[in-house]
Amino acid sequence: MPIIFQQQLSSGASLAIWKITEPLHFFETKLSPARAIAHEEVKKRHLAARLTLQQLEPGLDLSAIKVAESGKPFFEGVNAFFSLSHTDQYAAAIVSSENQVGVDIEGVGERIFRIRHKYLDDAEQDLLQKELNLSTLQEGGDAAKWLTRCWSAKESIYKWHGQLGIDFIKDISLTAIDQTAQVLHFNFAPTSGGLKINYQSIEKLELTWIEN
Repeated sequence: MPIIFQQQLSSGASLAIWKITEPLHFFETKLSPARAIAHEEVKKRHLAARLTLQQLEPGLDLSAIKVAESGKPFFEGVNAFFSLSHTDQYAAAIVSSENQVGVDIEGVGERIFRIRHKYLDDAEQDLLQKELNLSTLQEGGDAAKWLTRCWSAKESIYKWHGQLGIDFIKDISLTAIDQTAQVLHFNFAPTSGGLKINYQSIEKLELTWIEN
């Protein structure tokens, strides 16, 4: 079983990452996709994420998963909240019986420099540079890691919220960084409150999640 990371969280939620080394056929023998997917690699990651969820909660009936208009998957008639993510050769899942959750994994690459203005405003970029002593957000491994981490965190919030119409700049604002606790703090306009996003680097990934 290629689970490379698994953690029982303080809230009671469970979180795991699957490193995908198996062929598509392996996953197809385990479960069926929730929708028609033509691209084989996308289909494999889709199935791997659901299989990761099943590994966390073996009793869950994945056929009971529905998808909201926003794209958020949910269980109909089952007291379980979950979130899925996948990128390249990795898939992740988080599940809780108590709270809404969100998870995201992202590979770190240079593309993040070109899109940072699409999800971070000037104040957030200034905060990153000052708090982390970064000389630039236009190049370098540390800058790429932190920019990817912030993108992933906002994706986790979006998945946790599960509603359409969220603007990553107007509605989700980075306010503080706690490197000791590995936590990013955000203001989230739709709830008029603060959110705490956990982060961790695993292999070449940035993993973020919310469990409240």
